[in-house]
Amino acid sequence: MITEELIDRMADKCILNDDDFDAAVLDLRPKRIQTVNLHHLALASRSEDFAKTIEKADYITADGWPIVSLMRSRGIDPARVTGSEFIERMLAGRRFHGKKAAILGADRHVGYDFRGQLHDSGLHVVFREHGNRGDWKPKPLAKKLQKYGVDLLIVAVTPPFGDMIGEEVRRAGFTGVVINVGGAVNMATGNATMAPGWVRATKIEWFYRLAQEPRRLFRRYFVECLPVFLRVVLPSYLHRNRH
Repeated sequence: MITEELIDRMADKCILNDDDFDAAVLDLRPKRIQTVNLHHLALASRSEDFAKTIEKADYITADGWPIVSLMRSRGIDPARVTGSEFIERMLAGRRFHGKKAAILGADRHVGYDFRGQLHDSGLHVVFREHGNRGDWKPKPLAKKLQKYGVDLLIVAVTPPFGDMIGEEVRRAGFTGVVINVGGAVNMATGNATMAPGWVRATKIEWFYRLAQEPRRLFRRYFVECLPVFLRVVLPSYLHRNRH
């Protein structure tokens, strides 16, 4: 359920910009960072367990202008901070040089390509788990991550399962950084299309993605997300503008 308490907790944990995101990852103390968009709220509206997963994250980011607007209604002014752009920065620079990473999720061939890209940026992939996610067990995964000395676990699984397994692995004893990036790894490897910069800047990325995958996304946007936008985001936006 989406409650006022949940939104307040999100605001308390919201990362304000890309630099803060990178700093939180490089800090390497145990934590989980979850990007949150309107689809996450739609899922949370139907699942109390998933709402609790969002609440348990150490940090969240406002991935999309509806979440940015919702956070502004709570008195903070975050930039739009996305997992896909974090992956882009990771691959483009050397800030994570020497760190040990693990990939959980994505198809095997995608994980292989992504491992090569990370290696070029100086980040060593020491563990990968693809396969059938129904076979993943949090405790064995956490033990393997600890055994290989993983600093950063990149969870490349769409919500709600990706965020929930990331939280379970952390609770099972993994002491690195967990970051849930959903489909960002597919975008980074060219297995999914990222919207051009001008599309993102004009806040119509959702329309671009709908045009790319209308059959898959029509229900998500108009049946699942639109009611949450009208019930949760729009009233906060209108109330903020009136005051």
